[in-house]
Amino acid sequence: MKTFYVAIDLRSFLLGAFALGGLLTLTNFKPAHDGPPLLDIRRFQVVASDRQTIILDTKTGRFILDPFSTTKPKWVVGDFEELQKPGGK
Repeated sequence: MKTFYVAIDLRSFLLGAFALGGLLTLTNFKPAHDGPPLLDIRRFQVVASDRQTIILDTKTGRFILDPFSTTKPKWVVGDFEELQKPGGK
């Protein structure tokens, strides 16, 4: 059985320790801002019939609709809460 002897000077040890510390710091680093928030994929609901198409935002109640009675596509923007008010449209 052979015996291995390893000798390392203080400067090399400190350089390795700082390199390892820097590597661990960069590995565990999380950015302060993760980027734009992702929308929930079930947030928008689409209803299509033979007369119109409606896209509803289930979080805010806002919607857009496209009536098929016109020759050009015309998206109408609305708000579900505004329509439900007594003096609504």
